[in-house]
Amino acid sequence: MALFDKEASTYDDWCKTPLGSFVDHLEKKLMAKSAQPQAGEKALDLGCGTGIYAIWLAKQGLDVTGIDLSSEMLAKAREKAQREDLAVHWVQGDITRLSFDHETFDLVICNIVLEFVGDPEKVVAEAIRVIKKGGRLVVGLINKESYWGRTYAQKGRINPHSVFANARFYSEADIRTWETNHLVSLDYGLYITPENFENINQALKLENERSRIPDKNEAGFIVARWNV
Repeated sequence: MALFDKEASTYDDWCKTPLGSFVDHLEKKLMAKSAQPQAGEKALDLGCGTGIYAIWLAKQGLDVTGIDLSSEMLAKAREKAQREDLAVHWVQGDITRLSFDHETFDLVICNIVLEFVGDPEKVVAEAIRVIKKGGRLVVGLINKESYWGRTYAQKGRINPHSVFANARFYSEADIRTWETNHLVSLDYGLYITPENFENINQALKLENERSRIPDKNEAGFIVARWNV
């Protein structure tokens, strides 16, 4: 977590670039499709980081809690939420051992976090434990088989100080082994790479074209949903 503490001040910079803005937009669109957040629901953002998704949910009228181990990431998240006058509950804690009671939340989300934990299935099981009957867990992951997965893995191998140095990426086959009794859907997107990105409008058009006849291995982003 010390590494993520160091990243806190610049963590959001990627989303301010044209490509990063496109990727963020697309990932949120795919997460929303699976999560279907509803105003008034209680939601938990696992590994919330600088609050990107917790704030996104709070803006939609959900009662949101964000949990992360990194104190610096949480400080950044609090600052952003206060700036937008949003009430989000921020908790510093371990997502493999949640301090919440059984059946507390309607929705739990987790985006590009399981790549950085030792036992992702344990996190999924803990999330399911704190979800109310009829609720759902929605997780976004970088597809191991895709350009994005291969690129981030290479960054980790080249630079031992990179956040990706200790990351592990997962394929569709891996995800399908986690909490199989509750897994109900997998969705795919992000067929764009930096090499074929020109601008946001062009990328959206190309993404739509490629998603009509998708090659799942080329999808950079997988969204998994578990129902409780």
